[in-house]
Amino acid sequence: MKRTLTVAWLSAVCLALPLAGGADSVLEPKAAKSSDAAGMGMELDVNYGYVAGSKTHTGGTDVGHVSEQNASLRYVVSPELTKNLLLRAGVEWERLSFGLNGAAPLPNTLQQISGILGFDCALNEQWLLRVEAHPGLYSDFKDLSFHDLNSPVIFGASYLVDANLQWFLGLRVDPRSRYWIVPAAGVRWKFADEWTLNLLVPQPRLEYELNKQWQLFLGARVLGGSYRLAEDFGVRHGVDPRANDTTLDFVEARVGPGVSWKVLPNLTIEAEVGCMVYREFEFDDPHTVFRSNRPAPYAQLSCHASF
Repeated sequence: MKRTLTVAWLSAVCLALPLAGGADSVLEPKAAKSSDAAGMGMELDVNYGYVAGSKTHTGGTDVGHVSEQNASLRYVVSPELTKNLLLRAGVEWERLSFGLNGAAPLPNTLQQISGILGFDCALNEQWLLRVEAHPGLYSDFKDLSFHDLNSPVIFGASYLVDANLQWFLGLRVDPRSRYWIVPAAGVRWKFADEWTLNLLVPQPRLEYELNKQWQLFLGARVLGGSYRLAEDFGVRHGVDPRANDTTLDFVEARVGPGVSWKVLPNLTIEAEVGCMVYREFEFDDPHTVFRSNRPAPYAQLSCHASF
């Protein structure tokens, strides 16, 4: 089966997307490469990024400049069950750490540890399907309990017109999020020998291929997710007690240029710099929104390996 890419909305629906540290984008029915000998594909993604402090506020209340570090690790194996069916199984860890001033009523950490279980299916030469669940813990990891469990599910379909053009449709269901059903549609278009338009969340971008090893790109990166906060979060931060054990939706958007280096046929390293242009923390109860809408510089380093 063929490797494909996808796109989803770059809007408020990003609140329902998983954190963008992994290489896969939402609704991406992408079959991992399987080795001729074992019929087994493997993917490994490692990411680290840093965002400088950005002024953060809710209404007229300023809570200071909030900086951020994000890191992720994702490992997926794809054994071939039949000629047209691949199993997808793996693990994923993602962490956001915030530099807060004083007693800002925001979590220091948002974190995910989850499994990955699903399948890719080729219906014919043109249609590919993916179904994938991500059961795990999504919280600030202060007092882990049953309430921290969640399992977003992804349904996706790809229509392969030819090697240069593919269309995508899909749906993401996250019962924890305020935006618990997210439809998506998109396209990958290689419109010239060196140019490819990849409208994909979490990394929509325009790519220019210098040669077989080096590629330049200009685009965006989106982080997002839903997390359960500690049972004493509101009390500990001196805010409304209803904030205890509440849900937080997080979203962040970045834009900037980058470079991709294919070190080996199965190993790629990417580096990018730019500006974080928007960040939002949305508390479910009481409904409160903190925003960072002052641009702040960021840098990101990523590594992807497939076998």
